[in-house]
Amino acid sequence: MIRRTLCTAAIAVFGIIALQAVDVRTASAKLLSKDDLKDCQLHVVGIYSPKDHGDDDRVFVEVKPTGKPIVLVLSGYFGAQWNVKIDSGADVRQVIIPGYFEHYVTGLPESVPVEFITYFPKDESENSDYFWAYSWHSNNGRELRSRLTEITGLEISSFQGEYSGSSFVVDGKRGLITDQGPVPTRPESQTQVESDPGQLLRAQAAQVELQRQKLMATLGENHPSVVQLNKSLDLIRAELSRIGAARLSSGSGKQANRSTPDIPADTDARKTIELLVRQSFELETQLQMARVEKAQADLQRIKSQLQERQQNAEQIIKDRVDQLVQQSEMAAQKDADTPASVLSAEGWAAWNKRDWRTALAKFQAALSKDPEYENAQNGLGWTYVHLQEHDKAIAEFKKLLKKSPTHGGAMNGLGQSLLMQGKLDDAERELLKATEDAISQWGEAKAATEGVAAWYGLVRTYQQKKDYLRAKNWAQRLLKHKPGDETMNAMLREIDAAESAKTTQ
Repeated sequence: MIRRTLCTAAIAVFGIIALQAVDVRTASAKLLSKDDLKDCQLHVVGIYSPKDHGDDDRVFVEVKPTGKPIVLVLSGYFGAQWNVKIDSGADVRQVIIPGYFEHYVTGLPESVPVEFITYFPKDESENSDYFWAYSWHSNNGRELRSRLTEITGLEISSFQGEYSGSSFVVDGKRGLITDQGPVPTRPESQTQVESDPGQLLRAQAAQVELQRQKLMATLGENHPSVVQLNKSLDLIRAELSRIGAARLSSGSGKQANRSTPDIPADTDARKTIELLVRQSFELETQLQMARVEKAQADLQRIKSQLQERQQNAEQIIKDRVDQLVQQSEMAAQKDADTPASVLSAEGWAAWNKRDWRTALAKFQAALSKDPEYENAQNGLGWTYVHLQEHDKAIAEFKKLLKKSPTHGGAMNGLGQSLLMQGKLDDAERELLKATEDAISQWGEAKAATEGVAAWYGLVRTYQQKKDYLRAKNWAQRLLKHKPGDETMNAMLREIDAAESAKTTQ
C-alpha cells in the first residue's frame, strides 16, 4: 500500500506539467434532485487513464439522441479533459464526473449542471466520497453502480469502459447493460506496470524527462522552472532507488541484502509524499511565473513595435503606396499583353472565389481589349450584382441582350438585379422569359435538373408579390423533375406557411 501511495504521489507531480489551453469547467455547479432526474437514462463512460496520459489528456465523447433525457457520467482514475459534443436532438440534463485525480470538462452548454466527485483537489475533510471505475465486473464497478443509484435514483442504462480511452459515442445502443460480457483482461504490460511501482515510476520519470527537454529548449537550462524540475527528477530517482532496495531487503536467500533498510513506516512515507507535493506546487508556481514573464516581454515588444510604427508612419504609408502603384502598373502591363479570353477566364476564376475586386479588374481589362466579348460582359454584370451596384449590372446586361436577346445568363442577371431593387413586375417579365427560353431550348426536365438560376428567381419574385398560386405552380414543376432540391423545397415550405398565415387572417 505504501508503494502504491508513493507512485500515486509521483504521478500527481507529473500531472501539473500538462497545462490546459482551453476554456474548461472545473468546479461543480449543481446536482439535480432525484425527482428532477426520474425520467432520465443513466449512461456511463469509464477509464483508468486517457490513452496518451502524460502527453495528451483529452478524451472525446459524442452524445447522440437516445429518445430520453440523459444523465451523463464520465469517470476516471487519472484526470482527463473531457471534450463533450452534444448532437442536435440529444437532451443532456446532468453531467457527473467522479474520479481520483482532478478532471476537466469542455463543450457543455452553461445550462447543463456538472457535479465533480473527485479526491483531488478537495480538502481532506471533503474527499472521502470519491469513486471511479472502468470495469463493470470489479469492486470499483460495483461501488460505482451503487453510488450512482444512490445519487440519482436511476439504474445504469449503458456502460462503456476502457483501461486507456480516447473517444466514445453515447447513443443508448453501445454498452447496454444486457450486453456486458465477462471481466475484461488488462494487457500484460499494463498489469506489470501496476504490480511493479518501480516500473511505474520509471515510466513516469521518462515522461517528465521529455517535458524537461521541451522546457529547456524554450526557457533555457538555467531558468528557475527547469532547475526546480531537475530537483523533482532527482527526488523521483531517489525514490526509485529506495523502492528497489526495499524490494531486495524483503527477499530471501543469497539475493537478499540485509544491510538495506525496508521502506519507512507510514509516517516517513507521508513526509516523502508531502515533499513531492510541495515540489509539484513550487514547480507549478515557477511555470506560472515563467508564463507571466513571457507575457510581459511580449507586451513590451508589441509596445515597442507600435511606438516605432507611429514614429515612422509617413514613411510606412509612402512605401506602401509605392508598392501598390508598382504592383498596379505591373498588373496593367501584364493585362495589356494578355488576350481578352484569358483575362475573362481569370475574371471568372476570381469570381468563383468571391474575389469581386479582382474579378472586376479582369473583366474590365478584357473588355478594354475586346469591347464585344460577351463572356466578359456577362461576368462584369454578375460582378456588379455581387458588389450590389445594381444599376451598373442592369446596364451591362441590357447592353449584352441588345446584341444577344436570348443570352440566358444576361436575362437571369437582369431579372435578379431588378428583383433586388424591388422592381417586381420588371423582374417577373425578365425571369419568366429566361426560364421559358431555357425550357424551350432544353426541355422542362433538363432545365429543372440543370439548375436554371432564373427559375429560382422567378419563384422568389412571385413569392414577394404574394402571388402564391403561381409561386407554388413553378416550384412544384421544378420539384417534379428534381424532388430532392433543398433550396426549392425550402422556398415551397415558406410559400405554404405564408399562404396559410394569409388564410387565417
